[in-house]
Amino acid sequence: MTSTNKAKKKGISIFALAMLNIVAVVSLRGLPAEAEYGLSSIFYYIFAAIVFLVPVSLVAAELATGWSEKGGVFRWVGEAFGPRLALVAIFMLWIEVTVWFPTALTFGSVSLAFVGPHQSWDQALSQNKFFVLGVVLAIYWLATFIALRGTAAFSKVAKWGGLVGTVIPGVVLIVLGFSYLFFSGHAPQVQLSWHDVIPDFSNFNNVVLAASIFLFYAGMEMNAIHVKEVDDAPRNYPIAIAIAAIAAIGTVCVFVLGTLAIAFVIPQKDTA
Repeated sequence: MTSTNKAKKKGISIFALAMLNIVAVVSLRGLPAEAEYGLSSIFYYIFAAIVFLVPVSLVAAELATGWSEKGGVFRWVGEAFGPRLALVAIFMLWIEVTVWFPTALTFGSVSLAFVGPHQSWDQALSQNKFFVLGVVLAIYWLATFIALRGTAAFSKVAKWGGLVGTVIPGVVLIVLGFSYLFFSGHAPQVQLSWHDVIPDFSNFNNVVLAASIFLFYAGMEMNAIHVKEVDDAPRNYPIAIAIAAIAAIGTVCVFVLGTLAIAFVIPQKDTA
């Protein structure tokens, strides 16, 4: 077999697939909104992880190895309910990404505008629709180009992008937030008492918080479509999902500690 053929047949490693699953779930952009709720967000993060994140991870592993043909959600729904409902299911996933991807890229482009030293100039740049559109289209087509390069290319980008763009910034955020709490000498901007961990269920705003946190954990099933690209898929895909499920503990820690780090420093009225 030639080196070219070997390269084409190169699959996704266990670590790369686990990182794809983690990156699909972990995001720092929603933490400021959750920081408004202070310690009560801890309850919802843990509750949603137990009743949603871990079960979805295990179900995805079982379905992907039981029906390992290409297709992912389309294949699974089709096997159970037929091709029409399978088409509806995959369409719902497609339209979700169609709406979410430009929204996330717009958020990223506006954030990118504020990396400069002059806040007034940065604010003007963030409101420039041509700048925002240019960044969105550039990243969109770059992602398309990487995807066209094959599984090995986008799994490598996702692996290192997840580390550099999510894991490391999350650790830095947590370290700085808790350093402020313990070493700055300033009082935290949130009440620190155990009874605040249990939310007030009579407050409708807390129900909204619960719904948003459930959405935070969505996406663990997305990478099941790549099960055929995993080396020794029947063995390695469940291992990768298990690693990601174990890493769910780390995911919850990033969400909880990151949210608290922001709540310690930023007044509640400024996060609302």
